[in-house]
Amino acid sequence: MRRLWLTTLLLLCSPVWSQTVVASVEPLAKVLRSLYGDSVTVTTLLQANQNPHQLAFSPRQVLAVQQADLMVWLGAGVEAPLAPLVARRQGPSVALLTLEGVYRRDGGHDHQHDHDAHASHGATTDPHLWLSVDNMVLLAGAVGQRFPAGLRPGQPQQWQQAAENQLQAERERLAPLARVPWLSYHQPWGYLSESLGLAEPLVVSEQLDAGPGSRRFVTLAGQVRDQQVRCAVQEPEARVGLLKRLCPDCYVQPLDPLGRDSSQQEYLPWLAELSAGFAQCLRAADQD
Repeated sequence: MRRLWLTTLLLLCSPVWSQTVVASVEPLAKVLRSLYGDSVTVTTLLQANQNPHQLAFSPRQVLAVQQADLMVWLGAGVEAPLAPLVARRQGPSVALLTLEGVYRRDGGHDHQHDHDAHASHGATTDPHLWLSVDNMVLLAGAVGQRFPAGLRPGQPQQWQQAAENQLQAERERLAPLARVPWLSYHQPWGYLSESLGLAEPLVVSEQLDAGPGSRRFVTLAGQVRDQQVRCAVQEPEARVGLLKRLCPDCYVQPLDPLGRDSSQQEYLPWLAELSAGFAQCLRAADQD
């Protein structure tokens, strides 16, 4: 009887379940993990082994969207396949693109987040909005207001200040490399390179599923030679052989704009990792 009483007391004093916040992509989840304590479980809808360019949601993912205590996503303008699921939700949601002051770059390349929007609305927003630190500071504030339950003490204000401080430090660290030319297979890095004060890269292809034609290849090879490009950033979807043919002398730096290959669970350590990757590539090129 005493054991039964103790068990009942423990059950009454313990939370039956934690609240769940679902982020559409991993970088948004990295921000959320920085804000919430152990009483909130943060999960990522897009799995690491899912093809981000031909996205189809499983029944489990559909259920996750419906049951989440909070859904955080980029917005219908760049995540069109997710919009109907969010529209059917009963609980609160935060869409980055709906926030006042969000920074949008022009885009236009084929990507899972913007392909459907381009086809139906002619939108040209670069979908990699999470690579703007200013956008993530804005998102953190909106999430804190919309879903304050479970926030760590001092959040989101402490994280916002830390993000602004780190961005300034990274810009200063990379300032000597700001004019070093570099090559990217496509251009997911615009928000980040602009935030860090880096030069715009030479872009191999505007579409992930299509390489440059022969005339474009010759032009690119000439630009690589004339600009003395020695740094190539290799996204997971990049055609490595093509990059090496274009720039045989390049230092090749693998980086993932979606953070799928990173062991860093929070955004600011991941930002430092990306910045260090760019620094290593550009520094190697600058020393040649």
